[in-house]
Parts: sequence; C-alpha cells; structure tokens
Amino acid sequence: MPRKLIPGRFDPIVHHREFRVLACNFKVRSNCEILARQVNFIAQDARQNYPLVHEQTYEVRSQDGHYQIIEDLELAFTASDLNSLTQNLLWRIHGKAFENIADYVRIHAGCAEHKGNRFLIVGDSGAGKTTLMTRLLFEGFQVHGDELVMLRGGESMPFPRRFHIKESSLELLPQIREFIDDAPYITELNEQKTYAFSPSEAGFEWEIRNREVSVFFYLEGNHGGETRVKDCPKYLMVQKVMPRAFLSISHDHLKIGELCRAVDRAACFIIYLGDIGSAVGKIRNIMNKS
Repeated sequence: MPRKLIPGRFDPIVHHREFRVLACNFKVRSNCEILARQVNFIAQDARQNYPLVHEQTYEVRSQDGHYQIIEDLELAFTASDLNSLTQNLLWRIHGKAFENIADYVRIHAGCAEHKGNRFLIVGDSGAGKTTLMTRLLFEGFQVHGDELVMLRGGESMPFPRRFHIKESSLELLPQIREFIDDAPYITELNEQKTYAFSPSEAGFEWEIRNREVSVFFYLEGNHGGETRVKDCPKYLMVQKVMPRAFLSISHDHLKIGELCRAVDRAACFIIYLGDIGSAVGKIRNIMNKS
C-alpha cells in the first residue's frame, strides 16, 4: 500500500537537477531554493563513462516545516529537518547506484594518481583521508575521490561522490578557503558543518575511470606527531583492508580474492599521519619511484 502524504498545500516544483552516478541517471525535483541547495550536497559533475542502465526520479518537497521524499510516486521519507532529509536522499541515491553495478568490492579509501600511476589510501573514518586527499588535490596530484573505491578484476574505480570536508579540517587546507564559502553543507550533531566539495569547482579535472592500483597506502592516525611511512607486507595489507571492504551480504566472503589480486600487484605502505605537508612529500617520493 502506498504511504500517505502529509496533508496540506505544497508549493509547485520549480527546481530540477540531473546527474549521473555510474550506471544510474538521477533526476531530483524540488519546490524551494533551500531544498535545491541541499540537493547540491549530493549532486556531482564527475565525468563518467559507465554504461547507463537505470533512471530514477525523486521529488523533494517542503511546506510548513515538513520535508518529504517522493520515490516512484509514493512517500518514501518524511522529516522535520534538512539534515535528515539530505542524508536520507544521499543514502537512497547511493544505494540505487550500488544496486545497478555488479560484483564490485567497495573499499573505504581515497583514490588518486601521480604521473599515471594510481594509488589508494585506505583508513578508518577520522584517520584523515579526506583532509589528505584534498591537500593532494592542490599539490599537483589527480585526485578522484576521498572515501569510496570499487574494486573488480584487479582494477579500481573511484565512486563519484563530492568530498566531505569537516569544518575543523579547514585550517589544514588553506587552498580551499576561497571555494568553500559557497559549498553546500550539512550540520552534524556536534554543530560542526560538513561541506560537500567538488574538485571541478576549483578548476581540477574530475574523471571516473578504471585503472590498476600501483600502490596501497594504509592510513594510521598520528595526529600531533610526525608523519612516518614504512613498508607493509602484502599479507598485512590484505588483513588491514579486509574490515574496510564489502562485497554483498550473501557473497562478502569472496572479497578476499579480489583484494589479494589487487594487493599482490601493488607496492604497500603504512602512513602514520601527523603533519600533512610532510605526508604529501613522502607520498610524492614513493609515487615518483613507482
């Protein structure tokens, strides 16, 4: 049975946004400027060449303090605050994108290239992935993503999502300040803003393409200390990446084969991340030798 819509008059739809996420094309329609800005938190403009197999339309509506997401002409979600609406719509769009690509292992990792060689930086939330990936972007590296990479057949594909930059990280990213004021954001429970940043908005090329991984870095936080890098045995890299990788509920055990294949072809290092500037220099030195 369709869920009932909240009664009341809603303003007409006046804003339209369309964007790709790999195999899906999304159309998001909204009835106010505030909601249109929140949609910009999710929409991105990375160049993609993945075959299109699905189209999906969402309608997001606001009236009298209520927010609704309409999916397939049915009420899918209601909220009284913009943050909840934005996060739910992001979850729905990414979930639909995952449904329409098959057999990829998802890894929580940043993805970048230097002189044509690709590297991944894997790590827990809070370890500093996004801050480091954003800094690399402004230091001459081609950076394709800060959070999620898809792996299949020994090749990696960054997932097209805007970089989520915490307000507290801005002091470590002086180059981004001129671009961040107009960036869409959500407010976290601690009242801190998380901005959604697109590399193309700062004039950088942002393209999603498959490529073999030359180097795996695993990120360990050493905040307040010095940055150190050491070699990592391949078996240990697989062991560290495994908890941060996912295939599917029914086939998750098969991810080890994909991980082993990719790691076996790559050089492996652990970064103990302290000073961001020296981390950039150490990564550059390693990639120059790859």
